[in-house]
Amino acid sequence: MAPTVVSNINPSIRRRRTAVFISSDTQLLQDPSVTSDASFSFASKSESPDLGLIPPPMAQQPSSYRQTVIRAGDEVEFFSGELDRHLTDLRGTTEEKRAQVFQLIDSYHAYSRKRADRLRERQPRKFTLRENEMDIDDNEIDDLAVNFDEEYRKAEEEAQTWDLLRRMLPLEYGQDETSQLKQHTKPSLQSRNQWWNDFMLSDSLAREQKVVLEWLQSSASQGPPVDDVVSHLQESAERGDILAHGWLHTRTKIKLQKSVNGYQGSLDPRASGFAESHLSSNTLVTQLDPDAITRQARKLETQDDFFERAIWLGCFEMLRRGFSMAEIREWCSMRTELWRAASLTPLPLANPEDEDQPDFDPRSLVLWRRMCFSTARDGGTSDYDRAVYGLLAGDIASVEKVCETWDDLLFAHYNALLRTRFDSYLVKHGGDEAARIAQQFPAFNAVLHHGDPHSVGKRLVTLLETDLRTSNEATRPSKALQGAIIAHELGRYLTNQGLVLAKHANQRSKSNLIPPVDLQVPDDLTHPKYFNLSDHNSLRVLSHVLIIFTTLNRLSETRTISDAHQEAMENIIAAYISFLRLANLEEMIPLYCSKLHGQRVYEALSRNLIHILDNGARRVQISIMNRLGISVSEFVKRQPQIFLSDVHDLLQPCEAKGKFKVLEDGPATLKYGRIVKPDFFGDDEAEEFDQEEGHIICSLEWLMLIDDLFVETCTYVVRAYKTHTLARRPCSFSEGARPGDHPRVGGKGDDGSVEWFADFAASELPEELLALYAGDKEAVITQVRNMWELECLVKALDSMETLSSLAGLAREDSTNSRELWQHTNKEVRAAKAYMQPVLKGWLLETIRPDPDFQALREAYIPETVLALVSSLHFAGATLSRDYLLECMELAAVVAEKASAVSQEFVKSGRIKELVEAFASGSKALAIFASEKKAISKETKKIREHGWSRELWSVKPQ
Repeated sequence: MAPTVVSNINPSIRRRRTAVFISSDTQLLQDPSVTSDASFSFASKSESPDLGLIPPPMAQQPSSYRQTVIRAGDEVEFFSGELDRHLTDLRGTTEEKRAQVFQLIDSYHAYSRKRADRLRERQPRKFTLRENEMDIDDNEIDDLAVNFDEEYRKAEEEAQTWDLLRRMLPLEYGQDETSQLKQHTKPSLQSRNQWWNDFMLSDSLAREQKVVLEWLQSSASQGPPVDDVVSHLQESAERGDILAHGWLHTRTKIKLQKSVNGYQGSLDPRASGFAESHLSSNTLVTQLDPDAITRQARKLETQDDFFERAIWLGCFEMLRRGFSMAEIREWCSMRTELWRAASLTPLPLANPEDEDQPDFDPRSLVLWRRMCFSTARDGGTSDYDRAVYGLLAGDIASVEKVCETWDDLLFAHYNALLRTRFDSYLVKHGGDEAARIAQQFPAFNAVLHHGDPHSVGKRLVTLLETDLRTSNEATRPSKALQGAIIAHELGRYLTNQGLVLAKHANQRSKSNLIPPVDLQVPDDLTHPKYFNLSDHNSLRVLSHVLIIFTTLNRLSETRTISDAHQEAMENIIAAYISFLRLANLEEMIPLYCSKLHGQRVYEALSRNLIHILDNGARRVQISIMNRLGISVSEFVKRQPQIFLSDVHDLLQPCEAKGKFKVLEDGPATLKYGRIVKPDFFGDDEAEEFDQEEGHIICSLEWLMLIDDLFVETCTYVVRAYKTHTLARRPCSFSEGARPGDHPRVGGKGDDGSVEWFADFAASELPEELLALYAGDKEAVITQVRNMWELECLVKALDSMETLSSLAGLAREDSTNSRELWQHTNKEVRAAKAYMQPVLKGWLLETIRPDPDFQALREAYIPETVLALVSSLHFAGATLSRDYLLECMELAAVVAEKASAVSQEFVKSGRIKELVEAFASGSKALAIFASEKKAISKETKKIREHGWSRELWSVKPQ
């Protein structure tokens, strides 16, 4: 039968653990908004944990142990569920696995897009309602509006980020489209879209630039409607809701002039008498055709100038947003300006079949691009119409003048790059006439302007970070992340982000959850383009981006990530896991821990689940780990090792030597002997377990939940005693660590502890247990003996601490109750039983020599034996003189020639204290035995041991 785990925690130990912990790792994130003074709430009150860590009601818990709960939105649960559904069990070929990753990105984009749309729809209704409330002032409404705008901006940027990833990553990690194509001979006549498709398939860089342009157009389409964008110019046109009929104010002025002067037909500025006209003094155009302004070098009425600019701005916005030709034509027709739609030729990005030209002559587009370039640079009436023609020509300078955002400027550059590449393709394949046109008429060459085409994205992103117009926006973390994706610098960005988090987490002291990384820290890590630890929503986005990035790299045979960079990146996931813990979402923690690598999986699990005290909740976590493929055995074995290592540098096994004191200074008294300090374990009400002690206790409780780990349980219990608890103050670890079907320490009799180990050593041990020790039964027995001996010492000290408290009560109140003396008798009997292993070769038998055991003997045996002498002295003076006789028997045991106890007194130089303690006991026995009331019937114990009170009775002369 395999060993089982049982629990029978001592009541006095249990009461000291009721208010325990678990305070948060104050080095957790080193960010006020994350750590505060927070700790973690208890998982459940429904079940008493094995080691008796029963939480008090929340109102009774110290404030430093109360959970500061962070609110988590529905998106946290959705992202977790989708991650679990798509990536927990990747199956199939590499391409099929990669497709599952891309499906995950699509689901994240769809969700974030809907979330941003809902926020946009709520915005006007929300603040209309609030403004109707009488008790809301204007300042509060403004604050609410600002907060809502910020929330919407972040939601929109998240949706844009996922949209960019779903477009870029398949291009970067998916199968190249050109590998699926068959060589074919071009027909003599092709449509425009056939030329475009052939160009796309032949140029991988063009495909990437097309993807970026599509993303920028899609993002722009989420902005205000085009009519709203031009509304400020439309209002300045002073024409109400009239959108059609062109230049109304200029037409009216011309008609007025013609009627006053009796002109017929078109006005000619060169005609006689025109110089004296009103139109001449205002330099207004005299005709209303589209070219009149540039042809006559005259202007429109101010209102019509605004109207003209509004239309060109609308055209620019439609090209910027990727409107189809049909949509552009419809918008222009509402303004009776169809000629403008005819002059626009949007790139066939979103809809390749939009307005296709069946018999396309590439020379026409080559020439048209150059005519647009000439207009953009030397013609036009305003920045807006020059920007429109600049987009059509693939120019940058004319377009930049109307750009306001990071997206706008990036669009201007990528539009120019793609149009230049397409133009070069048409010139190359369009025949000699196309080449002649290209030589005859100039055009802007964006490819030549930017240099190396393979690094253009990186240079553009860097340029926008230093451009005064966009530097603030470009260094916003969300834009920096988007820029890293475009520049193919996502790995570098995630590494730097992990370094930033580590820097923040370790700025005051070393963090266990996000430790420093052995990488050179770049100079720009103080830059605002990285997220901080308090931005939990962004940590969610980054964590899932990282998981997707590492999964795709793992599926690629040519992409690898160094261990140091992997460690830095995973700080992002570690920070997000901490957020899940603070948000009381523990059931999601194993999923994200499973995305870490190496031992960090168990490190993160251990530190983020240690606060769970309910065994039912612990078993739920174990079942989740099993489903995720996490080794539960490795987890529970690593957990105590992790928390023991936390104190390794702070504590040494021999730290208690010379410091462990349970006796008060001063001589012994007749009735109480030498006074034992009350509550030397710590004040039950005021003092709680240290965080390290609580962590070690809980880690052992986790270990005891798993069968077949008896060896590890014994090993870690002994190590916990050696390296921490006994090094500082005693605490019982091993209540549940013994093989089942054997009596527990402290049975019904005084010598139950001796009986338990004797029974265990004499029993037939299970084959499974012996197999763990290569069939060596003596090794098993020795391992259990060491654990049992350490526990006996702790329980003996606990009983003696209780006795010291009872002695204090007896000294304060002479009319003591019967219950007090019954309790005293019970505790002194327990102390005697638990001290038997300590007096008989305590920690002398080991599997291999262990210097730590000797250090513990020197630290604890002298003080503990002296405390036992005082306890027996007190019991003999108050309960029965037989305890004083037992004190004398103890002196004989210690004085034996082969006594290991006396050797420890000699080593510690405390023989004098021992002799004085026994002398005080013998004096008390002599005095009390001489009193008449002390003369009584001999007990069974006295007869069995051959003791005699008469020997100690001193009669007066």
